[in-house]
Amino acid sequence: AHFARKSVLRISMLVYVVLQRDAAVAPNGTVHALLLPSADGEWEELSVGPSQFAGAGFGVFPRSTARLDWGALETPVLMPYLGLETVVQDAHLLKLLLRVLQGNFVPLTAGEVAAAGGGQLVADGLCAVPPAAFGGRRRGAPPPPLAPGTELLQVAHTCAANAFKGKVQSLSAGRGEVCYLLSEEVQGVLGLGGEGRGHLWQLLLLHMQHQHADRNLATHVAHVWRKEEGYVLINAHPAFAEPVSLVGMINEPPAGEAPTTRMIQAYARLLDDADPLLAARGLRQPDGAREAWVAHTLPPQGAAPPPRGVPHPLSERMVLYCTTRKAYREGSEISVDYGVSYSRDYASSKHRATPALYKVPSDDMCPRDCARARWPQLPGWHNPDMQPRRRPLFRKDASCGGAILVCPDDPALVRRRKQALGIDDEAAAEPLGTPPKQRLPPAPPSIATVFAKRKRVA
Repeated sequence: AHFARKSVLRISMLVYVVLQRDAAVAPNGTVHALLLPSADGEWEELSVGPSQFAGAGFGVFPRSTARLDWGALETPVLMPYLGLETVVQDAHLLKLLLRVLQGNFVPLTAGEVAAAGGGQLVADGLCAVPPAAFGGRRRGAPPPPLAPGTELLQVAHTCAANAFKGKVQSLSAGRGEVCYLLSEEVQGVLGLGGEGRGHLWQLLLLHMQHQHADRNLATHVAHVWRKEEGYVLINAHPAFAEPVSLVGMINEPPAGEAPTTRMIQAYARLLDDADPLLAARGLRQPDGAREAWVAHTLPPQGAAPPPRGVPHPLSERMVLYCTTRKAYREGSEISVDYGVSYSRDYASSKHRATPALYKVPSDDMCPRDCARARWPQLPGWHNPDMQPRRRPLFRKDASCGGAILVCPDDPALVRRRKQALGIDDEAAAEPLGTPPKQRLPPAPPSIATVFAKRKRVA
C-alpha cells in the first residue's frame, strides 16, 4: 500500500472541488478542477518558460495532458499559490515583515537603542518592546531586558508619516515612530536563517549602503487572512527555488490587455464521486485524487478530525488563481492582476506605472543560461549559479568550499540612487549599526505574540 501511494504521487493531480468563502457557509454549486503538484513539486499541466511580456523574465504557460485539455475546459481550473508561509496575529506585524523582505529596515543592537535614549527593551514574540508595554496583564511579568548585543531591526511604524522614500527612512521629519523586531527570530520565520540562505539576508543588509536596492524578496508574495490562525504571508520568490511555488511566477499582462485568470481567496471542499454535482457533469475523481488531496492540503486549524481513513473534506483558506476562459491556447502565457495595492514600475492592464526614482539597467542574462533554464532553476540575480553578466549579485568562492558571497554594486548606480534621494556621500558613509544622531522614539505598544510555520506543501 505504501509503494502504491508513492507511485500515485509521482504525478501531478487534478482534484474536483467546490469553493466556500467561509468555512461555515455552504459551498457554491460550481465544480472547479484544482491542480496539485506531484510529491516532487512537478506540475505537468503547467510549465515555465521565457515570458512573452516585455521585461517580465519568465512566465507560466498551460500544458495539456490526458487529465486536462486546456483547449476545451470542462470546468474552471484553480491553481494554488504555494510557498513559504509565515503566520502572524495582526495585520500590523504582517506589514512590518513585508518591509523587512523589501530591505526597508535599519540593523542595530539593543545596546545602541538604549544609548540613543530608547531605553531597555524586552522580547515580546518577534518584537522588542519597553517592559511597560509587554503583552498586557494576562501575560504576567515581562522577561529580563535584552542583552546589549541583541541584534534588532528598526522598521518604520506602519502609521508613521516618515515612511520610506526609495527604501530610505528619514527620522528627522514627520512622525518618527518606529518598531523594533528581533533580527534572528525574524530571519527564522521568513526562511532566511537556514543553511544555504544566508546570502539572501546579506542582500537585504546591503540596502543600508544603497547597494542592489532594486532587488528584494517581496516581489512574489501573497497574503491571506485565516480566521482560524491569523494573517498568513506566502512567499513564492524564485530565490527559494521551491518547485511547488510555480504559480507565483505568473505575470501581469501588458498595458491594455485583460488578465486571463483572477485571484481569489477561498476554502476548497473535496467532492465525493457520489456527489450530484459530479454526476450531473459525468465526472469522477481521478485515481489518486484523494491521496493527492491529503498530501498537499491542510484542513482549517482546529477543525475536528474526520473518521479514521477518511480525508478531511475542507481545506484551509487559500490564495487561488482561477481561469476565466473556457479555452487556453498552448504557448499563450497565463496572466493575472495583482491588485491595486501592488507597487509596480511597469504599466499593466488598467494599472499605470509608478515612476522610478532613478533608472536601473535591465539584467543582461547569458543566452546559454536562458536556454538551459528549468524550473525552479532559473537565471536571474537570485540564482548564484546563473548570474546576470551586468551587475552580478552573487558569486561562489571555490577557496571557501563554494560559499556564496555578495558582490558590490555598480558604484555609478549607487551614486545615481543617492542623488535621486538627495543624500550626500558624507552622511551616507556612516557604518552599519551607527545609531541616528537624534533621539530614537520608543517602540509602539505591545504587538500580539506571533508564531510562524514553514510549510512545504509537497
